[in-house]
Amino acid sequence: MSSDVDTLYDACLRDLGDPRRWFAPRGYPDSLALCVIDSIFSTGARYATVEKIITRYRGCRAAQGADAENDGAAELLRNIDELGGADAWAAQIGNRRPTSPAAGAPLKAEAVRKAAEALVALGIQTTEELRAAAADDVRREAAKAAWCAIPGQRSGITWEYTQMLARIPGVKADRMVLGYVCRQLGAVTADRAAELVRATAERAGWDAIDLDHAIWRFESGRPYQRDLPA
Repeated sequence: MSSDVDTLYDACLRDLGDPRRWFAPRGYPDSLALCVIDSIFSTGARYATVEKIITRYRGCRAAQGADAENDGAAELLRNIDELGGADAWAAQIGNRRPTSPAAGAPLKAEAVRKAAEALVALGIQTTEELRAAAADDVRREAAKAAWCAIPGQRSGITWEYTQMLARIPGVKADRMVLGYVCRQLGAVTADRAAELVRATAERAGWDAIDLDHAIWRFESGRPYQRDLPA
């Protein structure tokens, strides 16, 4: 792997510039609800669409006298129920995009509901509890299996992204990150791409989440370098 890591490291230095100037991913360190919503709605969508959904959820919760930044999985489930179920929640907060192009595929809003239910059933209701579960091999694998059994989530990309949004170190290797790695090294699987990005971050002493995010911004044509404080 070392030669691949060296090649990817050189590419990141060339393309991404000073790592001190990378944009840090926002994440939701105290809101498992927002982690779930963002991760599931982000696949195959422009991120501006996801931002609008997050804004509507925040607004809805504020109108209820609550703060979405502190919502866990149980609060998300309660919000979906209060609005009349996943279909009604999709109309008011989310959108009606399905989890896949397959005929009859459930809405992403339904996947959000199922994900929140699965986490609650495993005793994971907050980002703090998710971080604790991620540190336990048995609990982490049980949570991943439950998540990946949800329609449209089998690849595990949204599971990895949920953890990243909760500030658990990792790499999601979505199509942007995978595309970048493949352009540098040739065809590799998503798992291999994630492994290589993690190894590159470790080699360089970079935060793996920040490197993943910098690659994603670069590949998607977004600004990836910010001004440093004076």
